[in-house]
Formats: sequence, structure tokens, C-alpha cells
Amino acid sequence: MKKNLKLLLLMLGVLVVLGGAAVALVLTAPQEEESSESSSSEAEEEAVLEVDPADVASITVESAEGNFTMVPLPPEESEEASSSSEEDSDASSDEDEDKEDLIDFTLEGYEDYNVVTTRVDTSAYAILGLSATKNLGVQEDLSAFGLEGDVLATFTIHYTSGEEDVILLGDEAAETSGNYVLVNDTVYISTIPSQTYNGPLSYLDTKVYTVADRTGEDGSSEEDELTSLDLSGAHFPQAIHIETDPDRISGYRITAPVTAESGTSTLETIISALKTISASDVVDQGLDQETLAQYGLDAPDAVAAYTLNGESHTLTVSASNEYGYRYLIADDQDLIYMVNAESVESWAETDLMDLRLSTIWLPNIQDVETLTLTAEGDMVYSFDVTKVLNEERSTETVPAYDLEIVNAGGEDIDYDLYQDFYQELIGTPVLSVDPAEYEEQAALTVEYSYYDNGGTDTVSFYQVPGKDRYAALLNGEFNGLVRKDDVESLLEALPQLNENQGGETEESSASSQTEESSQESESSQS
Repeated sequence: MKKNLKLLLLMLGVLVVLGGAAVALVLTAPQEEESSESSSSEAEEEAVLEVDPADVASITVESAEGNFTMVPLPPEESEEASSSSEEDSDASSDEDEDKEDLIDFTLEGYEDYNVVTTRVDTSAYAILGLSATKNLGVQEDLSAFGLEGDVLATFTIHYTSGEEDVILLGDEAAETSGNYVLVNDTVYISTIPSQTYNGPLSYLDTKVYTVADRTGEDGSSEEDELTSLDLSGAHFPQAIHIETDPDRISGYRITAPVTAESGTSTLETIISALKTISASDVVDQGLDQETLAQYGLDAPDAVAAYTLNGESHTLTVSASNEYGYRYLIADDQDLIYMVNAESVESWAETDLMDLRLSTIWLPNIQDVETLTLTAEGDMVYSFDVTKVLNEERSTETVPAYDLEIVNAGGEDIDYDLYQDFYQELIGTPVLSVDPAEYEEQAALTVEYSYYDNGGTDTVSFYQVPGKDRYAALLNGEFNGLVRKDDVESLLEALPQLNENQGGETEESSASSQTEESSQESESSQS
């Protein structure tokens, strides 16, 4: 009884595969009619096969979509497969008691792939419990039913005894739903789910992978950490490399093809998209050059190689097709997936300007000990910054500092005036990263020298002839194009800063900068 009950439940699963509309009609019909129709339907159904799964050695399926073999799992593996399948449904207590009687099936030769066992079970039990809505008896002309020559599918049940049963699946029935089937020389009309003969790939899990969450020592969830990200392929004329950098305000730094801070909202969206990869379908198997070329993966449109939460993965996608899908391969998996283009567009369709902050470089004002600016090649302005501990505002763990600024002549510079200029300087926006020819001599060079032997960074601006743009270079490497007006505004403001024009009194200047204003500056930079 238990096995028959399990078989009935699996057959109900087949009904679900066939269509939700039929189920909805049954569930919403009046109770008396439902009971009447059910009885009538049961009376019309004829059991063609009633096979005990324990007697089955294998079930082979042959069709134009591909040949494969379903084999029963050992009892201990059946229990594991049932508990881990992606399509496990809520089971009643009666079903829980029956689980020890269920024999699960899997695909022979696909042990290294994530086979969805419940899908295989549905197909296997549909064959082993084959029933018919009509018995047409023995027919002399089988070709009229599509049961000679190239039939739709052939199912062969191999028994442990060495015997076998063969089921031929033919054309769709003209007089009712279902297909013609041939079993033991008799033609029936029966409904067999198309998944049963759709090929082995239809049984593979479409979840490519999910990157595990980061957890703390206490088991609590932590923020995702992208250690590195490399983007390449036809969509990226220049490969992009991003890595974590705790010294940057954003937490991320681009090192190729330019050096810049990242940490944009686009990068956050990419991190989220890279954490879980799911496909619409598994379309092929094998990564030889011919197969890759067939799906546009021999010269991929985009490749993302990354390390997230300690896991390293590589995703490769083709260009989008006319239906809005891309083909994808992941890591060293020997499968080709089809994915909705929108699910990968955050990284496959991004560009450098989306990933970088619009500024050239963002050194914190509290870290810069000396700011040196050279205008027109020979006019040098220098500002030395001294940190003075503010004991009143400091705590045992967080010191607060006042900043005192003097120019090269030793004259005091008002901090608010210096801060305004500094924010305008580091806030100069990059408009594009298109390469351009520029003059040999820099119109303005800025050198940031840091405390505690932190080294230096240099930003230089060169005029682009014939255009209202300047090329910005960071440490001698091209960083992007900025507005001519922005650079000229800095050049005009620099002499005024050096002369302390428009600043506060010396008394207010010495005490105005504290940790509170430092945090305000840091916030404005980010």
C-alpha cells in the first residue's frame, strides 16, 4: 500500500507538470461534480503497467533530444537525494512515514552534475505506472499512429530479472489529449510528460551556484567582501581590475586601465548580482571550440573573474541574442547555460565611468602634511599642515586635532579658506576616460605629501589643444579628462589662498579645525 500511495503522489506531480489550468479546474469545481468527474475519470483510466521500482535495474530513454538512462539510487542515497532536491515539496506526516519505501532515480553518467532527483523520479514513475485513457487494441498499420520508424521516444524498462518492457511514444492523438503509445503490441492513448523525453539536460539544476554569506566568529552575518574583480571581453576594450583597498574612503580601488577609487552604486549592484547565478535553462554540454563557437562563447562578450567572500569564480557570457538571452559558462563546469540578459547586465554591460568615482583622487585632508602646487611650470605654492591635539575634544580612544596651516613664507593660512580650496581641488570631476593628445607642460601640478612617511601622490593637468578640456594624470598615468573651467578656477584661486584672502582672523583659524570638522570634510569627499 505504501508504494502504491507514493506512486499515486508522484503521478499527481506529473499532472502538475502537464498544466496548472487542469489542476485549477479540478480544485475549483463544485464538490459533487468533482467527485462525479473523478469517478468517471478513474473509470476511464486503464492501468497499462504497474511496475514495482524494486524490480527495476534501469530505464533507457531514446529520443531526438538525446538518449539517457535513469537508474535507481541505493536506499541511503535515495534518502539524501530526497532531502536535498531543489524541488522538494511540503510533505504530510503520512508521506514522511512512507519515505523509506521510495526508491529515487538519477541519471547514469551524470554523477558529477547537480541532477534534480525529483524531476527524474516524476519521469521514472510516469513510465513505471503508465496508464491510458483509451485502449485501441492491436493495430495493423502502426505508421498511422507514428509508431513505426522514427518514433517520438522509446522507453525501455530493464528489470533485475533480465527481462524488459518497451514503450513506443508516437504522434499526438487526434481524438483526445495525449499521445499514441505501443506496449506489448497494443496501442493506447496516454499522457507522458514531455520532460520525460526532452533529453538529459532538462534534469540538471539551473542554479549555477550561490556564494555563501560571510559570517563572524559568533555566526552572525557580515557584509559581503569583494576581494578582486576583473572584467574583460569584447565589451571592454581595456580590461578593468578592481580590488579592495582599506585606505580608500570608498573601500575599493581601480588599478587598470586607470587608477581611481571605485565603490560606486554600480559596484554594489554587481556584487549582489555575482552572489547568486541562476539560469533559465541548460542548453548544451561540452566546451570544445566548435560548441563554444555555436553559442558565441569562443570570443565572449564579457568575462567576470572575481573573489567574493573568499570564493573565486569566473563567468563568461556571449552577446545578447534577439530574444534578450545570453549563453553562459561558469568556472570549469562542462555545461552551457542560457540566462536572461538582464540578470548579468550589471557587470556585462557596465563601463569604466560607471565603476569609478568621478574624482581623480581623494586623499583625506587629515592625512596630508604638505600640499605643493606648481602653476604654469614655475610658480610654486606650498602649504604645510601641523596637527595640534585638542585635549578638550579628544577621548581615550579617539583623538581630535586642530589643523594649523602656513604657506611657504611662514604666514598663517585660515583653515576654512584652505578647506574650501582643498575640497574644490579633490572634487574636480572626471568627465570621460577617452584618450586625448595634450600639451607637454602641465598647467597645474599638485603634490600630496602624507604624514608618517606615507609617501606622495601627484596629480597633473595638461591642456588639450583645441578643446575645453584638460587631461588629468595621476602619478604620471592618464586618469581622464576634466573641464578647462575647473582647472582655470583652481589657478585663479591659488594666489588668493596663498595671500590668505577672505579668511577668518588668526585667532579663530587656529582653533576652528577639530575632529568634528575633519569628519565633515571626509563626508563631503565621499
